[in-house]
Amino acid sequence: MASISARTVRTVALLLAASALVSRFMGYGRDLLLNSLYGATDLTDMYRASFVVPDMLNYLLAGGALTLSLLPQMSRVYARLDAQHRPDTSQVGRHPDVDRLFSKIASTLLLVATVLVVVGELFTEEFVGLVVNGFSAADIAETARLTRIVLPAQLCFIFGGLVQATLLARQRFGALALTPLLYNGGIIVGGAIGAQFNAIEGFSWGALIGAALGALVVPLAVARDQVRFRPTRPTLDKDVRTFLWTALPLMIGVSLTTVDEWVGIHFGSHLAEGSISWLNSGRRLMLVPIGLIGTAAGQATGAFVARLYAEGKRDELAALLGNALAGVIALSLVIAAFMMAAPTPIVGLLFEHGRFGPEDTARTAAVLIPLSAGIAAWSAQSVLARALYGVGDTWRPMFATTIVTGAALPLYGWLSAWGITGLALAGAIGMTLQVLALAWLARGRLGLDLRPLGRGLLRAVPVAALAAAAAWGMELWVPPLVSTARPTLGYGLRLAAAGSAWLFVVLSVGGLVGLPGLAPMVNRIRVKLRRL
Repeated sequence: MASISARTVRTVALLLAASALVSRFMGYGRDLLLNSLYGATDLTDMYRASFVVPDMLNYLLAGGALTLSLLPQMSRVYARLDAQHRPDTSQVGRHPDVDRLFSKIASTLLLVATVLVVVGELFTEEFVGLVVNGFSAADIAETARLTRIVLPAQLCFIFGGLVQATLLARQRFGALALTPLLYNGGIIVGGAIGAQFNAIEGFSWGALIGAALGALVVPLAVARDQVRFRPTRPTLDKDVRTFLWTALPLMIGVSLTTVDEWVGIHFGSHLAEGSISWLNSGRRLMLVPIGLIGTAAGQATGAFVARLYAEGKRDELAALLGNALAGVIALSLVIAAFMMAAPTPIVGLLFEHGRFGPEDTARTAAVLIPLSAGIAAWSAQSVLARALYGVGDTWRPMFATTIVTGAALPLYGWLSAWGITGLALAGAIGMTLQVLALAWLARGRLGLDLRPLGRGLLRAVPVAALAAAAAWGMELWVPPLVSTARPTLGYGLRLAAAGSAWLFVVLSVGGLVGLPGLAPMVNRIRVKLRRL
């Protein structure tokens, strides 16, 4: 099989980044609609807290990582089929070995998931009360009602994640790109319909329908020529045990990637009304560059790492991973610098509408600064974790992330005395420790070469510092009277001034020093613009 070029990886990463960009815009529209209709209140705190128990169930069954858990097995099956048959088997449709492996694993996992969903529906209030014990009894009851609506969506995510593994093993990324778009679209439509009746549960029903369409229907439609599901009796044969051995660490281990949000909601339930909503709004903004850079690069790199590992191309794998990590961290640093330099106009322009007022903007902007400090670490862990999971190495990352999470939990408790800003800072510190642990593991297992990363940091840190200083200076230059008289116009002018200064420094100084990842991105944009 032909080798995987950096150009191929970048093309896939750009596809997924485009999906992430659209998804983040839709996510912004979803949050804007929610904030405008209901503000940052106890009601929006309850709505956001209603996703914790379903997310915990998803995490318990490794739902968010099922694609990564099954990917190594699927990659090995296809590598064996490629070796036994003609070189162009990437174009071949379903194969009995693939159908058999998929059906056994899916049938077993769906049975377990269905039982747990039923248990969750029966004891929702008890589970919710453990998570948000700072809520009143009435608020817990309302949170539980909203939770019951979205809980069945986890069945769609679990089964759809297994289907995605089959597609990624053949380097088919279309369904993966569509899934978040349909999910967010469902929430927006549901929320808009619910608003006609002043019912916040419209967002919950939209999440359920969006999950069914995006996480289940689309992957099944795309994979119809790749795999066929034949329900079988649940089993623990060799294939299922191999899958469980890979997935089990993701089920029993913990990672700050998900626990950070849960811990924030737990401690936020003890703080002022609206704290969970302020923290959540800041997190949504932080996740935009992470999705565009870290998640997209991680999804593309992880799939190709799995294939290179299955084919025994270790040197090519190490080079691919090292360069990808250097580019992701460099670009994340310069974007984080902008968000830390101009948090108020970013939040104000995007969210200060309807019932979301100036105080909400100030609180969210304050929390965005420490959240942004962790963007590079969040993006890097996405690449490293997916690379390790892609080669079937899940136990050691599980131990590493669980130890880091356990060590970080007291930090959340101590820093919660500073309010949501302290919780955000605790998350940034904890994620930095987590990515250092994963990098150490990747160096030993995958031969990760840290020299490209070191060279990238030497170039990225000065560029980020200069760009942040320029953005901050230009943002302060906008006359305060304009901002006071017309807030939206003022936020827009301040953001435009800061963004222009930041972009000028990044392109000029970054281009001069050779900032990793910058040149390919600029060239791609130029090509796209020429075609318009």
